[in-house]
Amino acid sequence: MIPVSEQASIRHIVVTLDASESGRPVLETAVRLATVLGAKLEGVFVEDINLIRLEGLPFLRELRTWSLAEEKISTQRMQRELRALARQAERMLEQAAREKDIPWSFQIWRGHAGAASLTQAFGADILSQGRAGSLISSRMRTRSHARAHRYKDAIAAISVLFSHSEQAARAMTTACRLAKDPAARLTVLLPDDPAEDTEGLKEKARIILDAHNQPASFVQLAGSDMQTLNRMVSTRGICIFITEAKHPLLQEAGIDQCLDILSCPVLLVR
Repeated sequence: MIPVSEQASIRHIVVTLDASESGRPVLETAVRLATVLGAKLEGVFVEDINLIRLEGLPFLRELRTWSLAEEKISTQRMQRELRALARQAERMLEQAAREKDIPWSFQIWRGHAGAASLTQAFGADILSQGRAGSLISSRMRTRSHARAHRYKDAIAAISVLFSHSEQAARAMTTACRLAKDPAARLTVLLPDDPAEDTEGLKEKARIILDAHNQPASFVQLAGSDMQTLNRMVSTRGICIFITEAKHPLLQEAGIDQCLDILSCPVLLVR
């Protein structure tokens, strides 16, 4: 049985939205987690300050796709398009949240689009994100629609990057709660560190897994860089990657670089 204090540990989930169909896996992951945990879901549409600043550069031109004509970037048009995308993102969030009857809110936030900035700006328990570049706007960078649609039908494959920290224990608990779907499978990733007590780390993970009656497989990373982690996520068909926001591997490579490399929704647990 899950202790009441543990059930109440996660109450606020922030999900970044980009209004495109390719961004739905991130939203669906956040909605699913909010439903399981009984948490409030807050959607954030990011107006990337770096993108806004580009408008003032006189040498930049925008290529209009229908006419192939070059035009100076229009501040007014960019603002209109960003606000239109924000309204679309809010509608996506509202529809998804109402279907699951979970409390939700939405806001537009102007600032740096990076996960490090967002994690610091919002006091959420979990930040749900896709690739960092997808935060700029759906017209600047989109991914395959087919991939987004396949996500709903895929068997949920969840991985959690584990360590000895308290935040990693919360990440493991989150993974267990999310993996309750009978079709889901959970993989616990262990660091490639000769100085690490791997068996001790496994035992600590098993205590949490046993408390949730959750089966899982253990995989030790064959390297300590993001390329190794990405290969592991890709080859095992991982749909959701969960980690503590301050895991040493992410801090060394940089959270934003990690998000840009990994091809699945990421849950950053604080």
